[in-house]
Amino acid sequence: MNKVKSDIWNNSYPIFIWLVTEPAVGLIDSKIAGLIGETSLSGVGIGETIYFVLVWVFIFLAYGTTPLVAKLNTQEKFKSLNYFINYGRNMSILLGVLATLFILVFSSSLIETFKPSFEVGEEANTYLWIRSIGITFYLVNMHSTAVLRGLKHPKITLRSAVLVSILNISFSYLFAIVFDYGIVGIGLASTISFLITSIYSSYIQREKTKLLTLSTESIDKKYLRKKFFSVGSQIFLRSMFLTGFMTVLRNQASLLSMKDIALQHVLLQLWSFGYVAIDSIAIASQTLISEHISKGIKYYKSQLYSNLIQLTALFSLLLMALSYFFLDDLIVFFAGQSFSQLNNTQLRFLFSISLLFGSFAFLWDGVLLGLDKVYEFSLITVLSSTIGIILSIYLVNREASLISLWSALVVSLVVRGLMGYVYQRTD
Repeated sequence: MNKVKSDIWNNSYPIFIWLVTEPAVGLIDSKIAGLIGETSLSGVGIGETIYFVLVWVFIFLAYGTTPLVAKLNTQEKFKSLNYFINYGRNMSILLGVLATLFILVFSSSLIETFKPSFEVGEEANTYLWIRSIGITFYLVNMHSTAVLRGLKHPKITLRSAVLVSILNISFSYLFAIVFDYGIVGIGLASTISFLITSIYSSYIQREKTKLLTLSTESIDKKYLRKKFFSVGSQIFLRSMFLTGFMTVLRNQASLLSMKDIALQHVLLQLWSFGYVAIDSIAIASQTLISEHISKGIKYYKSQLYSNLIQLTALFSLLLMALSYFFLDDLIVFFAGQSFSQLNNTQLRFLFSISLLFGSFAFLWDGVLLGLDKVYEFSLITVLSSTIGIILSIYLVNREASLISLWSALVVSLVVRGLMGYVYQRTD
């Protein structure tokens, strides 16, 4: 393996494991909720959708942090680096508290947009309230691991991911099944898991930054704050449209049937689980491309460019093949035997090709952030998500089925991937 591929791999696989914890936690919650009953499974699906819509609008705490940390570290501007890190951590805490308060006040109204039955709505509200308590821990962990990736300590991200997964699995089963707390136990397990993990990642991040020798350069605090908010606002806008689109994909399923709500939840969790393999390459590329740019290297004329495309193509084709042949088995495992007769070839095909097109869409996202093309990064997602939202509503009105929703997702990903390819080649 050449050095460039080795760098991509060494930075990617720990991020992959970290990213996998997100859908893995969701799938674990779904599995345990399914053991309790279909009402609990639907409640977790709705509650988790709202939770991640709100926390993922703050993804700029990760995506906006890693490239600039890598750049400042490469340039050895350590005083500026430490100021930027501390500022981001404080903003993570503030935004987490505000998000929690928002959920506590508006949870019922948010749940009503899904038009659930009374029983499902009660389950969703209980789950959402408990999960909301841990939002601050989630965001602090997100920021700390982003800093560590920028400093090229991706293996610490891996340890954080393994820790939260082990804790969540253990606590979910213990609280929900052994102690019979039901959906309360599922939410409590996730909250406690991220509390412990955020303490761990924050401690390690502080220890690593202590080792940086403070330079004598003057700090342009105004520039760093402006950079934080300018990048943050663009990524925030992008996240709003993307999460809005994903919410529509779930919400439109609620117009079909209880089984479709549960199935769509599991499908989207599995889809999230699939694309993180490619997203890990995209996130790793942020650090590597930032280093290239800082050294004056034109990335798309370098070996890094060709290697990123090769690895993305390889993993996306592998994911597409695996999902096509094993999707039905995975659905039954996570959703229960009531879905054993699904065997929908068309849905399976759409799910599989969405991973192929999505792979390159996510790759160009990471590349654009590494190139500091934040405006283009945001614009692409805003336009493609808008197309997806309009198309999903239109197709469901014509034919009320999950096929319509997944067709809209595929079209959106194709548009996003094509636009990303064009913009990342533009100087």
